[in-house]
Amino acid sequence: MPAFDVEPEELVVFEVDNEYLFSQYFEQTDLFEDLSGYYNDTEYRFEIPADEFDAVRERLENAYYDPVIVTDLEPYCVVIDKYDEHAEILKQSVATWERQRKRFFLMKDDLAVKEAIGRGAEHISDTDFVVGL
Repeated sequence: MPAFDVEPEELVVFEVDNEYLFSQYFEQTDLFEDLSGYYNDTEYRFEIPADEFDAVRERLENAYYDPVIVTDLEPYCVVIDKYDEHAEILKQSVATWERQRKRFFLMKDDLAVKEAIGRGAEHISDTDFVVGL
């Protein structure tokens, strides 16, 4: 029987306040069904309590995902003016919040950050703001 070398897909998972957050569309319906109890359909993200993450990590790895835990959120945060067009940025975010007439986004990965900047967002490190969910 032939052996298959499948490169796992990197999945950025944010550790925030004793929870693990990520946004991912799973083509494998069985994987989504297995994790659906953790899916917040209002925020369009998965939210896993810290004490349950090891089991979720194992399930993800078995489905050829490589969960990468991120604790430093700053590299993934972008900012726009509160009333600027943001629908396309929102689609690629894991979290969003507002403060001081600005809208902040925690983006799902490096590519999403680059795309958001290409749409007019600023990286939070280029502003006077700090990350604060």
